[in-house]
Amino acid sequence: AAHGAEFDSTNTATAMHRIAKWYREAPTPSLFSDERWRAALRHVERNIPNYHTRHLTGALWSFATLSYRGAELDRAMADTQLRVGEFTPVDLALTAWSMATLRLEPPGLYDRISDLSIGLITQFQPQALTNICWATATLKKENDALVRNAAVVAARHLDAGVDFRPHEYSTLVWSMVLSQAKEEYLFRRISTRIVCRVTEFGPQELTNTA
Repeated sequence: AAHGAEFDSTNTATAMHRIAKWYREAPTPSLFSDERWRAALRHVERNIPNYHTRHLTGALWSFATLSYRGAELDRAMADTQLRVGEFTPVDLALTAWSMATLRLEPPGLYDRISDLSIGLITQFQPQALTNICWATATLKKENDALVRNAAVVAARHLDAGVDFRPHEYSTLVWSMVLSQAKEEYLFRRISTRIVCRVTEFGPQELTNTA
């Protein structure tokens, strides 16, 4: 806390990310009554106006991972709505993931993310594709255009030898099924690769791809 005034956007975003990862591994309710947590929130509030988009969406990810709802989240979401047009594919996917995780839908934000994502879909890498599809399925959005475009790009990645991690395969399949996607060409490609790497999959990942 003594060095809090020196925390810039990068320092603050990094600190929040580390707190969220630590909490995800070992949830500790007392975190939210700790003065160091309150100090971290003050640094977030102070730095939001200077955040690069990656810091802003990183803050959303941290809040979502922590299941935190508060004034700082509201401020970050308000800035997101103003700046979403500047977002990279990673930023768009992280924001959608955070919204779905928190079950939070600021008016019109998902639709803007969807429109921007479709326009940039060829730039989405496996994790971003997985996150945007998972968010779409979790929020129960009927979005054939996004899902079909994501399936095409995922298939291209697979054909090009781009590596998907086991949880990305399983989450993508789960999301496509829940969205009632019928992209059999993608399912065939995924099935072939899962068979070759089945020992890398945990029980839940195998269940999601069944």
